[in-house]
Amino acid sequence: MSAMKKIRPTNSLLFISDPEGGSPPVPIRGPMILATPSCISVACYPEQDGPTEIILGAAREVDPGNKPAFNGDLETPNRAVVVSTVERETVLESDVADTRTHVRIWLNHPRWPDKVIIGVE
Repeated sequence: MSAMKKIRPTNSLLFISDPEGGSPPVPIRGPMILATPSCISVACYPEQDGPTEIILGAAREVDPGNKPAFNGDLETPNRAVVVSTVERETVLESDVADTRTHVRIWLNHPRWPDKVIIGVE
């Protein structure tokens, strides 16, 4: 089952990781999505301009039908995935089946996405 929230994340940035946080990627100007084996960062709609809709769910349920902006694996030793803010505030959380989770991320705009879809499997 998928979950959705609309927020204005500080620094217009979200993190996807195991509940323990993982090692975040080193910030680099330009790419919208950066990843380490244990954490994925996603730039989203500028916080001062409006909220970003975030959807987290099983990839087969949330797949909008176009090519994902990110397609890779994430270490999930606690068998859960959390979406959090720079302040480590959990926005959404989902249990997953294994200690390694395949993650796909779709953005509705290449530079200013106000919708971020995160599919896990």
